[in-house]
Amino acid sequence: MRRAWKIAAVGAVAAVAAAGGTWWWEVTPKYHVPVPPASAGPDTVVTAYMKALDAHDGATARALSTQGHRAATDGWLSDTTGMRVLKVSAPVPDGRRVDVMVTFDLRQHWWTEDASMQPGRHDWSYVLVREQGRWLVQDEGTG
Repeated sequence: MRRAWKIAAVGAVAAVAAAGGTWWWEVTPKYHVPVPPASAGPDTVVTAYMKALDAHDGATARALSTQGHRAATDGWLSDTTGMRVLKVSAPVPDGRRVDVMVTFDLRQHWWTEDASMQPGRHDWSYVLVREQGRWLVQDEGTG
């Protein structure tokens, strides 16, 4: 009886350690993405932003977001395990802003899967504005 309890305790500890290791692996930056120079075009900024989200490089992702968009950026960083950029289209001017259409493959944590944004391929749009002498992501969505 005592031996069975010890085996169960060791198994429980191993399961908790594995879950903690998985969580740590998923939220720790995988690699650093350089912030593009201020002269970079909107499509280059979007590509770097998405690579930063994929890498969980919060410093770069936030540096490429407007202050008002940082909550959305933090949501992507906490809810996803990655996003592989498949296509970034040419920027389309829209008054004082620019729209950039993208296609990406989304991967999410099993504990944060969102019914409105399932893992897999998605078409998306980023809205960029010129702030602080560079293009920054201000908004995003499907339209």
